[in-house]
Amino acid sequence: MMYSPLILIQILLLIGPAIASIAFLRSLSIRGHLLLLSVCIFYGIFPLLLSWGGLNLTERFGASWHRDIVTAMFFAHWLAIVTIPSAILGVLGLVLSLILKNKRSQTNATISGRPSDIFRRSHRHKVIAGLCAAISQRWKLSILGVRIVTVILAIAIPGLALSLYVWGWLAFPLESPIAL
Repeated sequence: MMYSPLILIQILLLIGPAIASIAFLRSLSIRGHLLLLSVCIFYGIFPLLLSWGGLNLTERFGASWHRDIVTAMFFAHWLAIVTIPSAILGVLGLVLSLILKNKRSQTNATISGRPSDIFRRSHRHKVIAGLCAAISQRWKLSILGVRIVTVILAIAIPGLALSLYVWGWLAFPLESPIAL
């Protein structure tokens, strides 16, 4: 368990870029971009707001009131060393995604008639989100093997595996169902 703070710091550093990649991989509306932008900004300033709340609790109720909670809130500003750069990267990625979305034409995306190379979650073989089935179809692996590896990773590294799975769920669109 000695490495758990390092894993937490790595996850916190990747949240902003992960939010920006959602905007790159999905075709979001302006409202979706603004929502993700506000999430990035709030994520960056949250430790500072938490520290400000701890200071206000200390002033109002004294230092003895739930000492451990107030101490954790007061020292939360140290998390800003990690969250602010991550949020800045996320905001830059979202602004870049918005600029690229405005420049790119909607009509030239599938003119050639070829299937696109966009990674899409499986609609037919999904259990939870369709990520394991999509990975197995994309790289021609066994669906059961990919699911077993996913479960093993979720048990071995629960925070990282769960956050990557949720990110994949949000970042990659579901393939359209085939109408017969």
